[in-house]
Amino acid sequence: MKKNSAPLLIFILLLFDLIAFTSILPLFPALIDYYGLIERRDQLYDGIEIFCQFFQNTIGTPSSKHLHSVFFGGILGSLYCLLQFLSSPLLGALSDIYGRKPILLLSIAGTLLSYIIWASTNSFIYFVLSRIVGGLSKASVSICIAIMADVYSHNKIGQGMAIIGAAFSIGFLVGPIIGVYFSHTANAGIELAIDAPAKFAILLSIIELIFVALILPETLEISKRKTLINEVFENCLLYIKPSALFRFAAVNKHSEVKLMQSYGRAYFVYMFFYSGLEFTLSFLTHTRFNYDSMQQGKMYLYIGILMTIVQGGIRRIPNTKHHKTAIYGIAFTIPAYIIIGYSSSAKGFYIGLALYAIASSLVVPCMTSCISNEATDDVKGVTIGVFRCLGALARAIGPLFASTVFWLFGPTICYVIGGVLLFIPLFMLRQLSFGINEIKEE
Repeated sequence: MKKNSAPLLIFILLLFDLIAFTSILPLFPALIDYYGLIERRDQLYDGIEIFCQFFQNTIGTPSSKHLHSVFFGGILGSLYCLLQFLSSPLLGALSDIYGRKPILLLSIAGTLLSYIIWASTNSFIYFVLSRIVGGLSKASVSICIAIMADVYSHNKIGQGMAIIGAAFSIGFLVGPIIGVYFSHTANAGIELAIDAPAKFAILLSIIELIFVALILPETLEISKRKTLINEVFENCLLYIKPSALFRFAAVNKHSEVKLMQSYGRAYFVYMFFYSGLEFTLSFLTHTRFNYDSMQQGKMYLYIGILMTIVQGGIRRIPNTKHHKTAIYGIAFTIPAYIIIGYSSSAKGFYIGLALYAIASSLVVPCMTSCISNEATDDVKGVTIGVFRCLGALARAIGPLFASTVFWLFGPTICYVIGGVLLFIPLFMLRQLSFGINEIKEE
């Protein structure tokens, strides 16, 4: 298979991967209720429940089974992101040594194992174990981005990022809808509702594994690979220590990192606030509009359609305009969250949601394109891995911050404060655009 066929193949691969991953999202409350049944409760479940109750009491959250379930799911989601934060840059670095294809196969195999663990038991402990294995293995997106960077030239890397963004849009559109279907089957039989998505994810992961093994070409030429494996393991702390990540210390000896550091800081701050408000969106729709799972599914469908349309347009944006486009994306996010926070009707809410979907489609792909442009071929995997690791760290702690504000002060204050605080990353990118030439000249 020729190297120039890789973009289409990566799109298909990521689509399967994201559908399998996102189909579980609407199921978290049902999963928690399922594992919380008397006959299935275990010590781990009871221990986390005690912690949840303690935290709720500490911040003054009213006792609510719905809020408890969502908060419980948030803890599992944070655990997943923290583990991804630890593993993603290391696997990205290994792909710079051994090539993209073998490490991608390793990542998919680990994810497949996590789904098998989930499907093979009714124990909450094993479900958590499956999330741990999955979090440690989930580097497929980072490696796919590195593959796009291998295939596209410096000036056209934005096209590859747009293809990945389109896969995200469609995946996050289709996956949750499938998850909603599984959730609705819980009315007929809880066992079917829990077992079916696990087997569905296993099937998609097996297809991915065969797809990569037999069809996907290797895109990193041997001449461009790093050869010192001890360099990766000696510098493991550079991939997991936050201070080292913000310095991009893992690539410090290989290329200019000042712009990487600036983009990394702005990306982290943006994702910290963005992911927190994104996580509490289901809280708002449930408490303010009494949305059920089907209405949540329609909301995801609406967001997914808009994101897909916008992602198609990003491919036409010149690579030199991606920095400015990311600024526009954050600027859209600010009024989006303020409108959502003040919305008292579905009409107003969906206006804010439209701006939110547009912003979600612009910022991350464009900033990823910008950071990729600053890396040389032999360290693109490390660079993108570190960059996404900063996002994973933000996603692990942002929801906890936003949930605390939401429970203490309500959704309006939470979303208005979050929207206003997004001026920080907007200002950071604006300052970077003013000084970008000076940094490159040093």
